[in-house]
Amino acid sequence: MANGALPQTLKSITATKISELSKQRVLFDRRKTEILAVANTAPDLRTRAQALLDGISHLKGYSKDSLDKDDLDLDADSSDEESEDTLTSRGAGRLQPEDHTNIRRFLLQSRYDHSVSQTALRDRVTQLEKELRYLEIKHEHGAFYSKLVTEWLSELDGSITSTADTKSTDSDPSFENVGRAEMHEQRATWESLVFTAATHVNEDAIRSYLNDLFTQTKLSRQALKDLRASIQSFGTDLSSKGEWLTVDELKWVSRALLKTDLLGDEKTAILKEFMRNNEVAQEVADVLNMRIASLDSWTWTGDSDGIPVEMRRQLNGKYRVFMEEDLLDALLLQYIGTMWAVKLRKVFERFLNSNAWKVLHEDIPEDHKEMRKYFLGREANSGSGKINEVRKNTYTDEYFMSQLPTSNVEGAREYDDEGSKPKNALDTKHSLLHLLITESIIHKHQRGDFTAIRSDFEWFGPSMPHATMLTVLKYFGVSDLWIKFFVVFLEAPLKFAQDGAEGSVQTRKRGIPMSHTLGDCFGESVLFCMDYAVNQATDGAFLYRLHDDFWFWGAENTCVKAWQAMEQFSQVMGLKFNTEKTGTVQMGLGGSPMQSALPTGDIRWGFLVLDAQQERFIIDQAQVDQHIEELSRQLSSCKSVFAWVQAWNSYFGRFFTNNFAKPVICFGRDHIDMAISTLSRIERTLFNKTADDKTPSDQINGVTDYLRTLIADRFDVHDLPDGFFYYPIELGGLGLLNPFIRLLAMRENIKETPRKLLHKASLRDEREYEAAKEKFKKDGADASSQFWSEWSGKSKSFMSLEDYTRYPEMFSPSLVDVYKQLTHVPSEMSVALTGSFDMEQKSLHSVASAASIPHFYGEMTPYWKWVAELYHEGMVRTYGGLAAVNREFIPLGVVKTLQEGKFRWQS
Repeated sequence: MANGALPQTLKSITATKISELSKQRVLFDRRKTEILAVANTAPDLRTRAQALLDGISHLKGYSKDSLDKDDLDLDADSSDEESEDTLTSRGAGRLQPEDHTNIRRFLLQSRYDHSVSQTALRDRVTQLEKELRYLEIKHEHGAFYSKLVTEWLSELDGSITSTADTKSTDSDPSFENVGRAEMHEQRATWESLVFTAATHVNEDAIRSYLNDLFTQTKLSRQALKDLRASIQSFGTDLSSKGEWLTVDELKWVSRALLKTDLLGDEKTAILKEFMRNNEVAQEVADVLNMRIASLDSWTWTGDSDGIPVEMRRQLNGKYRVFMEEDLLDALLLQYIGTMWAVKLRKVFERFLNSNAWKVLHEDIPEDHKEMRKYFLGREANSGSGKINEVRKNTYTDEYFMSQLPTSNVEGAREYDDEGSKPKNALDTKHSLLHLLITESIIHKHQRGDFTAIRSDFEWFGPSMPHATMLTVLKYFGVSDLWIKFFVVFLEAPLKFAQDGAEGSVQTRKRGIPMSHTLGDCFGESVLFCMDYAVNQATDGAFLYRLHDDFWFWGAENTCVKAWQAMEQFSQVMGLKFNTEKTGTVQMGLGGSPMQSALPTGDIRWGFLVLDAQQERFIIDQAQVDQHIEELSRQLSSCKSVFAWVQAWNSYFGRFFTNNFAKPVICFGRDHIDMAISTLSRIERTLFNKTADDKTPSDQINGVTDYLRTLIADRFDVHDLPDGFFYYPIELGGLGLLNPFIRLLAMRENIKETPRKLLHKASLRDEREYEAAKEKFKKDGADASSQFWSEWSGKSKSFMSLEDYTRYPEMFSPSLVDVYKQLTHVPSEMSVALTGSFDMEQKSLHSVASAASIPHFYGEMTPYWKWVAELYHEGMVRTYGGLAAVNREFIPLGVVKTLQEGKFRWQS
């Protein structure tokens, strides 16, 4: 979250709440002192217990006691009244209302009944003394937590310049220098592309290429004609339908825009405020409708001053350049971009399902089909397996046009989601790696070898020639009105915000604006041509593509055809392959040389590299080492505990594990063990480096030890339980993520290796073969086979097992099951519910519960069940329950607001 007015406002709110809490703390301390004074002068244990109980009940606002009263006193002092100066929430502490009531009954009993021993009374005194201490701890923890929040706000508004035990970037000269060097180098490359028109693109050559590609057959010509007609009709309707945006439509546009990460904090707050007021939203919709009505004269707002752009550092070390355009422009472009994106996806999907698109199929001789029909019946060739159908469905559902939304409500697709929703962009990337290894296992099992290619385009977004995009769009039927608008959109006047008022304004002459859905439309339209070119060149094989990151695999000769089609496409379109991300891996060829027509280099993704000998992905530990250094720098730049935790969660908790790829059955347990070992090494290496003379490295065993020491030095708070660091903020914790847990929880559900699964499939095929043989002996041959007349009356033995199991990808249901199993992501195992945790969870109440650790065990995810069970005993021992503090004692709303802001990495 950027510095500015918001942190200052939140800081003021927090200060007010802290002031009120401080007053409550003073009152609590005074009442506690009074309670103990009375208790300490008690003549016996029963009286001491009674004094403690009365005082604590008064603090917690429980009804006044009536059990000891005489009949004449009952009307004078209602038992339903509550304390007027309650200093803690009802239900807070370890003792609940029923506990208070029971203790009162036992104490009254003890006045008359000597079976209530002194030991029993002493136990009650101890119980009540602990309860008073727990209530005190709630107040102490609330004050400590508020200090953590204030520290965070002070960092965000710039009032913290240095902090003890945190490396300042000033003390690490390499940090800023390295960051600036990377940023300036990448900016120079970006500017050399974006502000220089492409001169190596021939529009006539592009049109000729597209004609050769899309007009080869009558079927492809008809599909192209239908595509053009649909796009032309849509363009006309969109530009002339009268009233475009309603308030309801503006809401989905706004939600889509917020997903793009284009807006800064201030504009985000303004847009959310717009959406809270329907009258204001209607005014915004009216303005946008007026702009759409005059689309042919639209220009960027403030184009003479230039649209500010800023470079934002990503965790992978790359910088992305974002525009900070006028909010109304952003809404207009989001609406138009989404409308076009949804339409283009539909027309391209229609083309995919037309007869122009070749379908992958297995060549099976007719004689073999007739033989199967003769022995197995007329349904034998329908294929209950058909892996190719599974491949087609997977390609269509997950990879084809994946950058474009399927509906207006879905809105924009995030470019690089961190993985909080099912089947998001990151899940799809992981699924691609899963599919690659699964295909290698199946392909090698059937054919003995396997080839894979991976590549992307160098600086695809900034380098895409405008002439390429516009020529393709015109070819597909986009009208001149829309082409003119797209030109104005592309040729935006830009100015780097970091250059200040004196910075120069330059017009974009190449490339696609980052995080604009309309830009996604242009990129996908061009790359659709490559998808189709590969399909045609390989007789139906699939080019698996996510944005400009594309993968192809199969037989070596097929890969050569695909690569040649991609090379021709890139040359015509004026694009260049990224040599750093281009490579080929071949498995099972026994040392045969790779065809020179295939690209050289490794196949990499994230921290993974595909190893041809091991035939699996392995983690590149050298690359991990580079990121350990970067994580150390980023953590050192954090001047508050909460910012440190936010950076840790993003980098260690998500980034590393995301780039190790999600576990899957085809990876096996070895992959999980490799990821766990690497995470352990990262943590060990990191904190050995951060230990200083005051804190020897042998005293810091990981992140919790480091934070515990940091907090003790900075806030003089000691003996924090482990659960404080990992429990959610609603319960007074820091919400630290533990990536080991999810990996270990998934590890349990990987019980069989790919080899074992294939072996079991072969056994099932043999059992089905024997059953088919017995059925043939009983029922005889199928009369519909052409072999019926030829073999009729002859003693014909049943087909061989070899013939029966030939072409398993078409005819083996068992192999299809294995294929699906190999791509299955194991679910996380939940830890067992223990009686002790069950009791504590049920005692959670409305002032101390969280979405992650609620009142009911069944509502929790496996991760939170594990965390809650692992750390609950320490939390109960320290705080008297699962909550370290009552909800009203901490500025919870402030923390949640700050967490909504996207973490900006130091550059």
